[in-house]
Amino acid sequence: MKRMIILAIALLAISIFVLPVTLSLFSGQHCWYNLTAGGNQVPCEKCHADVAEEMNALAGPHTGETGFGRLKCSYCHRLPPVQHRNTTFESYTYASGDGTGSQPGVESHAASTIPCMYCHSGDKSGVKHTNFATGGCWGWCHHADSPPPHEGRYTNDEDCRRCHGNAHTGDVYYIPPAGGFSLTTNATDTGSHAAHKTFVMNAISNPDMEDANEACIGCHTKIRVESNFNVTSSLMISVNDSYNLSASYWNVVNISPDGYITYKEVKEG
Repeated sequence: MKRMIILAIALLAISIFVLPVTLSLFSGQHCWYNLTAGGNQVPCEKCHADVAEEMNALAGPHTGETGFGRLKCSYCHRLPPVQHRNTTFESYTYASGDGTGSQPGVESHAASTIPCMYCHSGDKSGVKHTNFATGGCWGWCHHADSPPPHEGRYTNDEDCRRCHGNAHTGDVYYIPPAGGFSLTTNATDTGSHAAHKTFVMNAISNPDMEDANEACIGCHTKIRVESNFNVTSSLMISVNDSYNLSASYWNVVNISPDGYITYKEVKEG
């Protein structure tokens, strides 16, 4: 009898620790998010809370600087079709919908990292409409466009304003192109005198990030950047003493840098 009592007490003690863990394994596992186009409830912040916290704490071009709140995750990571862009960037087909009419993912399932230039390679800049940032973007005007903006994916005025509106000026803007590197659709964008063009082109060829994103993020965000500059401290010049029937002259045949000194420069946030 004593053994039975001791065994019962032991089982009860174990269950106090084991049962809550067992129940927690199943809690929420069969409660699905709504995936319909008008009510996608999958919360990116569930896994990326640190990113959301950082964006909410800052006021920048994508984080509420214009007065209409930070951009939604899907604007950049579930890429909307952009009409005025460099068409060398491929399209993305994401998994979407639930049941009839649903779309399996092709190039990406839920999200992707995209080139900054996808949105910033157009040929228009500046103000599109003055004093209209609080107007009815889709319902009043753009529902009749052919083709519709972003293939009609955004019909909520809030979405339009977060990218194109400015609550402080009341104006509606084009997304500014990153001109000056011969990478936009503007025919006059030659980049012929860009001091940082090599930096951008090398970023494009670097496989670590998409397109020129290393350069975009390195310059335009507060991320720490450490650069090593190899600066020449001398030149080696090869000169031949040349002559003809009427005169002699010095002919420079080669100039090469020499004596490199490395300087480290750190850009803090």
